[in-house]
Amino acid sequence: MGESEIALAHGELSARQLAQGDYGGALESLNTALGLAPHVDSLWAQFSDLIRYFNLRHPVPAPVRALLAAALGHRAVDPGDLVRPISTLALSHPQGALAEPLLLRLLEDAVIRDAELERIVVETRRRMLGEPLPLPVMVAIAHQCFNTEYLFEETPEERHRVDALRPADAASYAVYAAYRPLSRLGGVDRAGIESLARRQIDEPAEEKRLAATIPSLGNTGNAVSVKVRAQYEENPYPRWVRTPAFPDAAAPGARPRILVAGCGTGQQAIATARRHPGGTMLAVDLSLASLAYAKRKSAELGMANVEYRQGDILALGTLAERFDIIECSGVLHHMADPLESWRVLASLRKPGGRMRIGLYSEAGRRQVVRARELIAARGFNPDPGGIRAARAEIRKHPELAQLARNEDFYSLSGCRDLLFHVHERRFTLPQIESMLSSLGLQFQGFEFADSGASLARYRARFPNENLANWHAFEREFPDTFSRMYQFWVR
Repeated sequence: MGESEIALAHGELSARQLAQGDYGGALESLNTALGLAPHVDSLWAQFSDLIRYFNLRHPVPAPVRALLAAALGHRAVDPGDLVRPISTLALSHPQGALAEPLLLRLLEDAVIRDAELERIVVETRRRMLGEPLPLPVMVAIAHQCFNTEYLFEETPEERHRVDALRPADAASYAVYAAYRPLSRLGGVDRAGIESLARRQIDEPAEEKRLAATIPSLGNTGNAVSVKVRAQYEENPYPRWVRTPAFPDAAAPGARPRILVAGCGTGQQAIATARRHPGGTMLAVDLSLASLAYAKRKSAELGMANVEYRQGDILALGTLAERFDIIECSGVLHHMADPLESWRVLASLRKPGGRMRIGLYSEAGRRQVVRARELIAARGFNPDPGGIRAARAEIRKHPELAQLARNEDFYSLSGCRDLLFHVHERRFTLPQIESMLSSLGLQFQGFEFADSGASLARYRARFPNENLANWHAFEREFPDTFSRMYQFWVR
Protein backbone atom coordinates (compact mmCIF):
# COMPACT_ATOMS: atom_id res chain seq x y z
CA MET A 1 0.00 0.00 0.00
CA GLY A 2 1.45 3.37 -1.08
CA GLU A 3 1.47 6.60 0.89
CA SER A 4 -1.63 7.93 -0.87
CA GLU A 5 -3.60 4.81 -0.02
CA ILE A 6 -2.47 5.00 3.60
CA ALA A 7 -3.38 8.69 3.69
CA LEU A 8 -6.87 7.97 2.34
CA ALA A 9 -7.30 5.27 4.98
CA HIS A 10 -6.50 7.88 7.64
CA GLY A 11 -9.02 10.17 5.96
CA GLU A 12 -11.68 7.46 6.22
CA LEU A 13 -10.80 7.00 9.89
CA SER A 14 -11.18 10.76 10.40
CA ALA A 15 -14.66 10.66 8.84
CA ARG A 16 -15.71 7.86 11.20
CA GLN A 17 -14.31 9.74 14.19
CA LEU A 18 -16.21 12.87 13.18
CA ALA A 19 -19.44 10.89 12.85
CA GLN A 20 -18.86 9.64 16.41
CA GLY A 21 -18.28 13.18 17.72
CA ASP A 22 -14.53 12.73 18.24
CA TYR A 23 -13.45 16.04 16.69
CA GLY A 24 -9.96 16.02 18.18
CA GLY A 25 -9.26 12.50 16.96
CA ALA A 26 -10.66 13.35 13.53
CA LEU A 27 -8.31 16.33 13.24
CA GLU A 28 -5.32 14.25 14.35
CA SER A 29 -6.11 11.58 11.73
CA LEU A 30 -6.43 14.22 9.01
CA ASN A 31 -3.15 15.78 10.05
CA THR A 32 -1.52 12.39 9.55
CA ALA A 33 -3.26 11.93 6.20
CA LEU A 34 -2.18 15.33 4.87
CA GLY A 35 1.35 14.78 6.11
CA LEU A 36 1.50 11.67 3.94
CA ALA A 37 -0.33 13.03 0.88
CA PRO A 38 -0.57 16.84 0.83
CA HIS A 39 -1.29 16.66 -2.91
CA VAL A 40 -4.68 14.94 -2.47
CA ASP A 41 -7.35 17.63 -2.88
CA SER A 42 -10.12 15.56 -1.32
CA LEU A 43 -8.22 15.45 1.98
CA TRP A 44 -7.97 19.25 2.02
CA ALA A 45 -11.70 19.50 1.32
CA GLN A 46 -12.26 17.13 4.24
CA PHE A 47 -10.03 19.30 6.45
CA SER A 48 -12.04 22.37 5.43
CA ASP A 49 -15.29 20.64 6.36
CA LEU A 50 -13.89 19.53 9.74
CA ILE A 51 -12.00 22.59 10.96
CA ARG A 52 -15.07 24.86 10.69
CA TYR A 53 -16.38 23.31 13.92
CA PHE A 54 -13.31 24.31 15.98
CA ASN A 55 -12.86 27.18 18.39
CA LEU A 56 -9.09 27.59 18.65
CA ARG A 57 -7.05 29.39 21.26
CA HIS A 58 -3.55 30.84 21.06
CA PRO A 59 -1.10 29.20 20.90
CA VAL A 60 -2.20 26.28 18.73
CA PRO A 61 0.10 23.30 18.06
CA ALA A 62 2.52 23.95 15.20
CA PRO A 63 0.98 21.22 12.96
CA VAL A 64 -2.48 22.81 13.24
CA ARG A 65 -1.10 26.28 12.43
CA ALA A 66 0.73 24.83 9.44
CA LEU A 67 -2.47 23.19 8.20
CA LEU A 68 -4.42 26.45 8.55
CA ALA A 69 -1.72 28.41 6.72
CA ALA A 70 -1.68 25.93 3.85
CA ALA A 71 -5.49 25.75 3.75
CA LEU A 72 -5.80 29.53 3.34
CA GLY A 73 -4.50 29.33 -0.20
CA HIS A 74 -5.61 25.85 -1.22
CA ARG A 75 -7.99 25.45 -4.14
CA ALA A 76 -10.02 22.73 -2.39
CA VAL A 77 -10.72 24.81 0.71
CA ASP A 78 -13.63 27.16 1.24
CA PRO A 79 -12.17 30.14 3.15
CA GLY A 80 -15.55 30.57 4.83
CA ASP A 81 -14.87 27.31 6.68
CA LEU A 82 -11.78 28.91 8.22
CA VAL A 83 -13.58 31.93 9.67
CA ARG A 84 -14.55 30.36 12.98
CA PRO A 85 -11.25 28.68 13.86
CA ILE A 86 -9.08 31.61 12.78
CA SER A 87 -11.39 34.21 14.35
CA THR A 88 -11.34 32.48 17.73
CA LEU A 89 -7.59 32.01 17.47
CA ALA A 90 -7.07 35.70 16.68
CA LEU A 91 -9.32 36.89 19.48
CA SER A 92 -7.25 34.91 21.97
CA HIS A 93 -3.93 36.33 20.74
CA PRO A 94 -2.12 38.01 23.66
CA GLN A 95 -1.02 40.95 21.48
CA GLY A 96 -4.46 41.53 19.96
CA ALA A 97 -6.41 39.96 17.10
CA LEU A 98 -4.61 41.85 14.33
CA ALA A 99 -1.28 40.46 15.51
CA GLU A 100 -2.44 37.08 14.18
CA PRO A 101 -1.02 36.70 10.65
CA LEU A 102 -3.58 34.04 9.73
CA LEU A 103 -6.35 36.55 10.36
CA LEU A 104 -4.74 39.17 8.14
CA ARG A 105 -4.69 36.67 5.30
CA LEU A 106 -8.27 35.59 5.93
CA LEU A 107 -9.53 39.18 5.92
CA GLU A 108 -8.61 39.35 2.24
CA ASP A 109 -10.56 36.31 1.06
CA ALA A 110 -13.64 36.04 3.28
CA VAL A 111 -16.29 38.01 5.11
CA ILE A 112 -15.60 37.73 8.84
CA ARG A 113 -18.72 36.69 10.74
CA ASP A 114 -17.94 37.81 14.27
CA ALA A 115 -19.29 40.84 16.10
CA GLU A 116 -16.13 41.38 18.18
CA LEU A 117 -13.86 41.21 15.15
CA GLU A 118 -16.18 43.60 13.32
CA ARG A 119 -15.77 46.03 16.21
CA ILE A 120 -11.98 45.68 15.98
CA VAL A 121 -12.03 46.28 12.21
CA VAL A 122 -14.22 49.38 12.61
CA GLU A 123 -12.04 50.83 15.36
CA THR A 124 -8.83 50.06 13.47
CA ARG A 125 -10.18 51.69 10.33
CA ARG A 126 -10.95 54.81 12.37
CA ARG A 127 -7.42 54.80 13.80
CA MET A 128 -6.00 54.59 10.29
CA LEU A 129 -7.35 58.07 9.56
CA GLY A 130 -5.14 59.59 12.24
CA GLU A 131 -2.07 57.43 12.78
CA PRO A 132 0.18 55.21 10.67
CA LEU A 133 -0.27 51.48 11.17
CA PRO A 134 1.70 48.63 9.58
CA LEU A 135 0.81 48.55 5.89
CA PRO A 136 -0.18 44.81 5.90
CA VAL A 137 -2.73 45.57 8.64
CA MET A 138 -4.19 48.53 6.73
CA VAL A 139 -4.38 46.54 3.48
CA ALA A 140 -6.13 43.66 5.28
CA ILE A 141 -8.63 46.07 6.85
CA ALA A 142 -9.33 47.65 3.45
CA HIS A 143 -9.93 44.23 1.90
CA GLN A 144 -12.41 43.32 4.62
CA CYS A 145 -14.29 46.59 4.24
CA PHE A 146 -14.54 46.07 0.48
CA ASN A 147 -15.63 42.43 0.95
CA THR A 148 -18.51 43.60 3.15
CA GLU A 149 -19.38 46.31 0.58
CA TYR A 150 -18.61 49.02 3.15
CA LEU A 151 -21.32 47.80 5.49
CA PHE A 152 -19.74 49.25 8.64
CA GLU A 153 -21.03 52.41 10.28
CA GLU A 154 -18.93 55.55 9.88
CA THR A 155 -19.21 58.78 11.82
CA PRO A 156 -19.73 62.21 10.23
CA GLU A 157 -16.14 63.03 11.24
CA GLU A 158 -14.88 59.97 9.37
CA ARG A 159 -16.87 60.89 6.27
CA HIS A 160 -15.49 64.42 6.36
CA ARG A 161 -11.90 63.21 6.65
CA VAL A 162 -12.28 60.62 3.89
CA ASP A 163 -13.88 63.17 1.56
CA ALA A 164 -10.90 65.44 2.17
CA LEU A 165 -8.36 62.66 1.64
CA ARG A 166 -6.04 62.98 -1.37
CA PRO A 167 -4.11 59.67 -1.48
CA ALA A 168 -0.48 59.97 -2.48
CA ASP A 169 1.24 56.84 -1.14
CA ALA A 170 0.46 53.22 -0.27
CA ALA A 171 -0.67 54.01 3.26
CA SER A 172 -3.11 56.75 2.25
CA TYR A 173 -4.45 54.62 -0.61
CA ALA A 174 -5.11 51.81 1.90
CA VAL A 175 -6.95 54.26 4.17
CA TYR A 176 -9.11 55.43 1.26
CA ALA A 177 -9.78 51.84 0.15
CA ALA A 178 -11.08 51.01 3.62
CA TYR A 179 -13.90 53.55 3.09
CA ARG A 180 -14.41 53.86 -0.67
CA PRO A 181 -13.42 51.67 -3.64
CA LEU A 182 -10.22 52.72 -5.38
CA SER A 183 -12.10 52.64 -8.69
CA ARG A 184 -13.44 56.10 -7.75
CA LEU A 185 -9.93 57.49 -8.07
CA GLY A 186 -7.89 58.09 -11.19
CA GLY A 187 -4.22 57.32 -11.70
CA VAL A 188 -3.73 55.10 -8.65
CA ASP A 189 -0.10 54.32 -7.77
CA ARG A 190 -0.26 50.56 -7.16
CA ALA A 191 3.08 50.17 -5.41
CA GLY A 192 2.46 48.34 -2.14
CA ILE A 193 -1.29 47.98 -2.72
CA GLU A 194 -1.32 45.66 -5.74
CA SER A 195 -3.91 43.28 -4.25
CA LEU A 196 -6.26 46.16 -3.44
CA ALA A 197 -5.93 47.66 -6.90
CA ARG A 198 -6.68 44.30 -8.50
CA ARG A 199 -9.74 43.69 -6.33
CA GLN A 200 -11.17 47.21 -6.38
CA ILE A 201 -10.21 48.46 -9.85
CA ASP A 202 -9.37 45.66 -12.27
CA GLU A 203 -12.02 43.12 -11.32
CA PRO A 204 -15.00 45.54 -11.38
CA ALA A 205 -13.80 46.85 -14.75
CA GLU A 206 -13.63 43.31 -16.11
CA GLU A 207 -17.14 42.58 -14.84
CA LYS A 208 -18.45 45.68 -16.59
CA ARG A 209 -16.88 44.45 -19.82
CA LEU A 210 -18.24 40.94 -19.40
CA ALA A 211 -21.80 42.12 -18.70
CA ALA A 212 -22.01 43.39 -22.26
CA THR A 213 -21.11 39.94 -23.63
CA ILE A 214 -23.82 37.88 -21.87
CA PRO A 215 -26.79 37.03 -24.14
CA SER A 216 -30.39 37.06 -22.92
CA LEU A 217 -32.86 34.20 -23.06
CA GLY A 218 -35.77 36.54 -22.50
CA ASN A 219 -37.60 38.51 -19.83
CA THR A 220 -41.31 38.40 -19.12
CA GLY A 221 -41.88 41.83 -17.64
CA ASN A 222 -43.44 40.19 -14.59
CA ALA A 223 -43.70 42.91 -11.92
CA VAL A 224 -42.08 40.80 -9.19
CA SER A 225 -39.29 39.68 -11.49
CA VAL A 226 -38.57 43.31 -12.40
CA LYS A 227 -38.24 44.26 -8.71
CA VAL A 228 -36.10 41.24 -7.90
CA ARG A 229 -33.79 41.97 -10.81
CA ALA A 230 -33.37 45.59 -9.71
CA GLN A 231 -32.34 44.45 -6.23
CA TYR A 232 -29.67 42.09 -7.53
CA GLU A 233 -28.35 44.56 -10.10
CA GLU A 234 -27.67 46.91 -7.18
CA ASN A 235 -26.48 44.20 -4.78
CA PRO A 236 -25.27 41.03 -6.54
CA TYR A 237 -25.60 38.03 -4.24
CA PRO A 238 -24.03 36.04 -2.68
CA ARG A 239 -20.84 37.92 -1.85
CA TRP A 240 -17.81 35.64 -2.15
CA VAL A 241 -14.16 35.80 -3.14
CA ARG A 242 -12.97 32.20 -3.25
CA THR A 243 -14.77 28.89 -3.49
CA PRO A 244 -13.41 25.35 -3.80
CA ALA A 245 -12.66 24.58 -7.44
CA PHE A 246 -11.14 21.18 -8.06
CA PRO A 247 -12.64 18.21 -9.95
CA ASP A 248 -14.41 15.53 -7.94
CA ALA A 249 -14.29 11.91 -8.94
CA ALA A 250 -17.13 11.41 -11.41
CA ALA A 251 -18.88 8.37 -12.79
CA PRO A 252 -16.88 7.09 -15.81
CA GLY A 253 -18.31 8.54 -18.98
CA ALA A 254 -20.89 10.70 -17.15
CA ARG A 255 -21.69 13.78 -19.23
CA PRO A 256 -24.85 15.31 -17.78
CA ARG A 257 -26.42 18.42 -19.21
CA ILE A 258 -27.20 20.71 -16.28
CA LEU A 259 -29.38 23.80 -15.84
CA VAL A 260 -28.82 26.10 -12.87
CA ALA A 261 -31.81 28.44 -12.75
CA GLY A 262 -31.03 31.52 -10.66
CA CYS A 263 -27.26 31.13 -10.43
CA GLY A 264 -26.57 34.52 -8.80
CA THR A 265 -22.86 35.29 -8.61
CA GLY A 266 -21.91 31.78 -9.67
CA GLN A 267 -20.81 30.10 -6.44
CA GLN A 268 -23.43 27.35 -6.69
CA ALA A 269 -22.96 26.88 -10.42
CA ILE A 270 -19.20 26.53 -10.08
CA ALA A 271 -19.59 24.03 -7.24
CA THR A 272 -22.03 21.98 -9.33
CA ALA A 273 -19.76 22.10 -12.37
CA ARG A 274 -16.93 20.86 -10.15
CA ARG A 275 -19.05 17.89 -9.06
CA HIS A 276 -19.72 17.01 -12.70
CA PRO A 277 -16.47 17.70 -14.59
CA GLY A 278 -17.64 15.65 -17.57
CA GLY A 279 -20.88 17.57 -17.93
CA THR A 280 -21.87 20.93 -19.38
CA MET A 281 -23.99 23.61 -17.76
CA LEU A 282 -26.31 26.44 -18.68
CA ALA A 283 -26.47 28.93 -15.78
CA VAL A 284 -29.22 31.56 -15.90
CA ASP A 285 -29.99 34.58 -13.74
CA LEU A 286 -32.04 37.77 -13.90
CA SER A 287 -29.14 40.02 -12.89
CA LEU A 288 -26.40 40.94 -15.35
CA ALA A 289 -24.26 42.29 -12.50
CA SER A 290 -24.42 38.89 -10.78
CA LEU A 291 -23.76 37.02 -14.02
CA ALA A 292 -20.74 39.20 -14.86
CA TYR A 293 -19.24 38.37 -11.47
CA ALA A 294 -19.97 34.67 -12.04
CA LYS A 295 -18.44 34.71 -15.51
CA ARG A 296 -15.29 36.44 -14.28
CA LYS A 297 -14.84 33.93 -11.47
CA SER A 298 -15.46 30.98 -13.79
CA ALA A 299 -12.75 32.21 -16.15
CA GLU A 300 -10.43 32.82 -13.21
CA LEU A 301 -10.97 29.24 -12.03
CA GLY A 302 -10.70 27.70 -15.48
CA MET A 303 -14.30 26.46 -15.51
CA ALA A 304 -14.82 25.98 -19.23
CA ASN A 305 -17.98 23.88 -18.96
CA VAL A 306 -20.31 26.67 -17.74
CA GLU A 307 -22.29 28.92 -20.10
CA TYR A 308 -24.03 31.99 -18.64
CA ARG A 309 -27.25 33.58 -19.91
CA GLN A 310 -29.49 36.35 -18.59
CA GLY A 311 -33.19 35.63 -18.31
CA ASP A 312 -36.33 35.10 -16.29
CA ILE A 313 -37.20 31.54 -15.23
CA LEU A 314 -40.70 32.17 -16.57
CA ALA A 315 -39.19 32.68 -20.03
CA LEU A 316 -37.25 29.39 -20.03
CA GLY A 317 -40.22 27.38 -21.29
CA THR A 318 -39.21 28.34 -24.83
CA LEU A 319 -35.94 26.39 -24.55
CA ALA A 320 -35.81 23.47 -26.95
CA GLU A 321 -33.24 21.42 -25.08
CA ARG A 322 -33.79 19.22 -22.02
CA PHE A 323 -31.59 18.63 -18.98
CA ASP A 324 -30.42 15.69 -16.89
CA ILE A 325 -30.10 17.82 -13.75
CA ILE A 326 -31.89 21.07 -12.90
CA GLU A 327 -30.88 23.09 -9.84
CA CYS A 328 -32.93 25.95 -8.49
CA SER A 329 -31.89 26.81 -4.96
CA GLY A 330 -33.03 29.93 -3.12
CA VAL A 331 -34.93 31.27 -6.13
CA LEU A 332 -38.52 30.03 -6.38
CA HIS A 333 -39.50 31.69 -3.10
CA HIS A 334 -38.69 35.04 -4.74
CA MET A 335 -41.02 34.40 -7.70
CA ALA A 336 -44.54 35.80 -8.08
CA ASP A 337 -45.93 32.28 -8.52
CA PRO A 338 -43.43 29.68 -7.23
CA LEU A 339 -45.51 26.71 -8.39
CA GLU A 340 -45.86 28.00 -11.94
CA SER A 341 -42.15 28.77 -12.10
CA TRP A 342 -41.35 25.28 -10.80
CA ARG A 343 -43.69 23.85 -13.44
CA VAL A 344 -41.71 25.61 -16.17
CA LEU A 345 -38.47 24.12 -14.86
CA ALA A 346 -39.98 20.64 -14.45
CA SER A 347 -40.97 20.69 -18.12
CA LEU A 348 -37.28 21.03 -19.07
CA ARG A 349 -36.22 17.66 -17.60
CA LYS A 350 -35.11 14.76 -19.68
CA PRO A 351 -36.94 11.50 -18.85
CA GLY A 352 -35.64 10.44 -15.44
CA GLY A 353 -34.02 13.83 -14.86
CA ARG A 354 -33.47 15.03 -11.31
CA MET A 355 -34.06 18.42 -9.69
CA ARG A 356 -32.35 20.03 -6.70
CA ILE A 357 -34.64 22.61 -5.09
CA GLY A 358 -34.12 25.09 -2.25
CA LEU A 359 -37.08 26.80 -0.55
CA TYR A 360 -37.43 28.86 2.61
CA SER A 361 -39.00 27.20 5.64
CA GLU A 362 -41.77 29.02 7.50
CA ALA A 363 -40.50 27.66 10.82
CA GLY A 364 -36.83 28.14 10.00
CA ARG A 365 -37.33 31.81 8.99
CA ARG A 366 -39.37 32.88 12.02
CA GLN A 367 -36.58 35.17 13.31
CA VAL A 368 -36.30 36.73 9.86
CA VAL A 369 -40.06 37.37 9.88
CA ARG A 370 -39.77 39.03 13.29
CA ALA A 371 -36.85 41.16 12.10
CA ARG A 372 -38.73 42.23 8.96
CA GLU A 373 -41.66 43.30 11.15
CA LEU A 374 -39.24 45.33 13.29
CA ILE A 375 -37.67 46.91 10.20
CA ALA A 376 -41.10 47.88 8.85
CA ALA A 377 -42.12 49.37 12.22
CA ARG A 378 -38.92 51.44 12.40
CA GLY A 379 -39.18 52.53 8.76
CA PHE A 380 -35.68 51.43 7.78
CA ASN A 381 -35.01 51.67 4.03
CA PRO A 382 -33.19 49.04 1.93
CA ASP A 383 -30.18 51.30 1.41
CA PRO A 384 -26.79 51.34 3.19
CA GLY A 385 -28.00 53.71 5.89
CA GLY A 386 -31.17 51.73 6.53
CA ILE A 387 -29.33 48.41 6.55
CA ARG A 388 -26.76 49.72 9.04
CA ALA A 389 -29.54 51.03 11.28
CA ALA A 390 -31.42 47.72 11.08
CA ARG A 391 -28.32 45.77 12.09
CA ALA A 392 -27.81 48.00 15.11
CA GLU A 393 -31.46 47.60 16.12
CA ILE A 394 -31.42 43.81 15.71
CA ARG A 395 -28.40 43.56 18.00
CA LYS A 396 -30.51 45.12 20.78
CA HIS A 397 -32.93 42.18 20.70
CA PRO A 398 -31.65 38.95 22.32
CA GLU A 399 -34.43 36.94 20.70
CA LEU A 400 -32.87 37.77 17.31
CA ALA A 401 -29.36 36.67 18.29
CA GLN A 402 -29.40 33.85 15.73
CA LEU A 403 -29.74 36.41 12.93
CA ALA A 404 -26.69 38.30 14.17
CA ARG A 405 -24.69 35.08 13.72
CA ASN A 406 -25.91 34.49 10.17
CA GLU A 407 -23.13 34.98 7.61
CA ASP A 408 -25.42 37.20 5.51
CA PHE A 409 -25.64 39.64 8.41
CA TYR A 410 -22.04 40.68 7.70
CA SER A 411 -22.23 42.00 4.13
CA LEU A 412 -24.42 44.68 2.56
CA SER A 413 -25.82 42.44 -0.19
CA GLY A 414 -26.25 39.56 2.24
CA CYS A 415 -28.09 41.67 4.78
CA ARG A 416 -30.37 43.08 2.10
CA ASP A 417 -31.14 39.59 0.82
CA LEU A 418 -31.73 38.30 4.35
CA LEU A 419 -33.83 41.12 5.79
CA PHE A 420 -34.95 43.52 3.04
CA HIS A 421 -35.82 41.32 0.07
CA VAL A 422 -38.43 42.86 -2.21
CA HIS A 423 -40.42 39.60 -2.40
CA GLU A 424 -40.24 36.52 -0.19
CA ARG A 425 -42.44 33.46 0.29
CA ARG A 426 -42.00 30.73 2.89
CA PHE A 427 -43.32 27.19 2.93
CA THR A 428 -44.25 24.30 5.16
CA LEU A 429 -43.49 20.71 4.28
CA PRO A 430 -47.18 19.84 3.72
CA GLN A 431 -47.31 22.70 1.19
CA ILE A 432 -44.22 21.36 -0.56
CA GLU A 433 -45.70 17.87 -0.60
CA SER A 434 -48.82 19.27 -2.27
CA MET A 435 -46.70 21.08 -4.87
CA LEU A 436 -44.75 17.90 -5.64
CA SER A 437 -47.99 16.01 -6.13
CA SER A 438 -49.26 18.71 -8.49
CA LEU A 439 -46.04 18.49 -10.52
CA GLY A 440 -45.85 14.70 -10.55
CA LEU A 441 -42.50 14.72 -8.73
CA GLN A 442 -41.18 12.42 -6.01
CA PHE A 443 -39.21 13.57 -2.97
CA GLN A 444 -35.75 11.95 -2.86
CA GLY A 445 -34.18 13.39 0.29
CA PHE A 446 -32.76 16.48 1.98
CA GLU A 447 -29.23 17.86 1.88
CA PHE A 448 -27.61 19.28 5.02
CA ALA A 449 -24.42 21.25 5.65
CA ASP A 450 -23.85 19.87 9.16
CA SER A 451 -21.93 16.68 8.29
CA GLY A 452 -24.99 14.50 8.74
CA ALA A 453 -25.93 15.53 12.29
CA SER A 454 -29.53 16.49 11.39
CA LEU A 455 -30.05 13.36 9.32
CA ALA A 456 -28.64 11.15 12.09
CA ARG A 457 -30.99 12.77 14.62
CA TYR A 458 -33.92 12.23 12.27
CA ARG A 459 -33.06 8.57 11.65
CA ALA A 460 -32.85 7.93 15.36
CA ARG A 461 -36.57 8.80 15.50
CA PHE A 462 -37.98 7.72 12.14
CA PRO A 463 -37.09 4.59 10.12
CA ASN A 464 -38.26 6.03 6.79
CA GLU A 465 -37.50 9.35 5.12
CA ASN A 466 -40.68 11.03 3.94
CA LEU A 467 -42.11 14.53 4.17
CA ALA A 468 -44.79 13.64 6.73
CA ASN A 469 -42.12 12.39 9.13
CA TRP A 470 -39.88 15.36 8.39
CA HIS A 471 -42.79 17.70 9.15
CA ALA A 472 -43.23 16.07 12.56
CA PHE A 473 -39.46 16.32 13.11
CA GLU A 474 -39.36 20.01 12.16
CA ARG A 475 -42.20 20.82 14.54
CA GLU A 476 -40.05 19.38 17.33
CA PHE A 477 -36.77 20.92 16.05
CA PRO A 478 -37.86 24.14 14.25
CA ASP A 479 -34.30 25.31 13.51
CA THR A 480 -33.49 22.23 11.41
CA PHE A 481 -34.09 24.17 8.18
CA SER A 482 -33.09 27.64 9.35
CA ARG A 483 -31.27 28.21 6.06
CA MET A 484 -33.81 26.57 3.79
CA TYR A 485 -35.18 23.24 2.68
CA GLN A 486 -32.61 21.83 0.26
CA PHE A 487 -33.81 18.64 -1.41
CA TRP A 488 -33.78 16.42 -4.48
CA VAL A 489 -36.81 15.28 -6.50
CA ARG A 490 -37.41 13.24 -9.60
